[in-house]
Amino acid sequence: MNRWIKLKNRGNRKLNLKLTIVITVAAAVGLIYMIYPIPLAQTPTGIVAYKVVGSANLQNPGSEAFWSKLPWFNVSLVPNLSTQMLPILANVPTSGEVPYIMVKAAWNGSYIFILVKWPDPYGPSLVGPAAIAGPGHWPVVYNPNGPLNITFLKLLANTFHKKYFIINASYAVIKGSPRPMEYILAYVAPHYGVYFYGYYVNLTSGHYYPDRVAIMWYMGSAQSPSDCMNIGGPHPGYKIPGELGQMAQVYLGSNVEQYTGGSLSSGAADIWEWISGATYLDGQNFNYFTNVTWDVENGIDEAAASSFSKSPHGFFINLLTNETGLYDIGDGGIWYPNATGPEPGYFSNYAGAKYEDGYWIVEFVRPLKAPMPYTVNLTPGQTYDVAFGVWLGKAGETSWDKSISASFIPLTIATSAPSVTPPIPTPVIIVAVVGIVIALVAIGLIFYSIRHR
Repeated sequence: MNRWIKLKNRGNRKLNLKLTIVITVAAAVGLIYMIYPIPLAQTPTGIVAYKVVGSANLQNPGSEAFWSKLPWFNVSLVPNLSTQMLPILANVPTSGEVPYIMVKAAWNGSYIFILVKWPDPYGPSLVGPAAIAGPGHWPVVYNPNGPLNITFLKLLANTFHKKYFIINASYAVIKGSPRPMEYILAYVAPHYGVYFYGYYVNLTSGHYYPDRVAIMWYMGSAQSPSDCMNIGGPHPGYKIPGELGQMAQVYLGSNVEQYTGGSLSSGAADIWEWISGATYLDGQNFNYFTNVTWDVENGIDEAAASSFSKSPHGFFINLLTNETGLYDIGDGGIWYPNATGPEPGYFSNYAGAKYEDGYWIVEFVRPLKAPMPYTVNLTPGQTYDVAFGVWLGKAGETSWDKSISASFIPLTIATSAPSVTPPIPTPVIIVAVVGIVIALVAIGLIFYSIRHR
């Protein structure tokens, strides 16, 4: 009898130990989720830029004391090249590698600060200007339903004066920038057994693209035009020639592209774009933009370039998009047609970046007052529509293939300072409550086991 009692007590102690562990784990989980917001993909109702005291530390972006007092706004991203976003026949398999981007915003009276963070499991991509400028953008085409239609592929390549090579019966690579043919690849080619798969990547040979992030500030009068970050190559109104143009008419109604060339359906927008390897201080080709001779040849203000070449931080570029196309601002038209010519404000857009623990962290800093024509002028107390785009270079994302916010998000430049304690996101509260409920159930089980020993 005594031995049975001892065994029973030992069993009860083991049960109590297990239940205690369950309680401890549940409580710990609830506490962790309460004090450490885990990144969860969601789209906020609005982003707030709070008034703060302090300045940027672009050598270590995100380390400034004021950031610790501000909440992250978590923005869901979707594939740009998907049936959700465009009237195309099928989703592009390699598009939309980044599920979310986290955003904080602040201003100090003179400058606005935008801090963004996104996961990049491939590691930093710091490739040079050749890939950035476009010659290395080789599209991969395939047929998910069988062999490629080589006859159509040959017609497509010949029409746009490109060469291609076959990988296997279902896959091929078109050599050269696809920008003139993007519209055909998305809307016409699939009807003829040729689908756009993504951009050619060969990590061994170094054939991949830069990591990039962009913020679009809408400056039009329309209420959030639905296309926002759905913008493509630089060929507005491009007429598709010859036999290919006639084949396109079957599905398009005409052989003139509509809403391409980086154009919006309504209004205009200022795009802030950070590019690793070009505008990133630690990039392999940072001198690409700080060599004064090169800059002047490409229409960048000489004095501004010379001054910036001594600067200990990176920068971001401005692009203009409107109903007619996509344009460079402040230079002579490096990648896109020139909107302004050389402007002293070209280097007024500061940026700091670092890759840390599987995440890119980039900080945008710019005067509130617009430094150049066609750039957004920011006023405290006002609300602006913004959108985001992210490219993972080693995953093959570049040009029009990216992860984007599905719609514009209101960003308000608040006239007040942030609260002392950042608000806890709703998903964090839900998880914490679940953890507490589990703990209470476990406590109940312990009392039940003790009463029935």
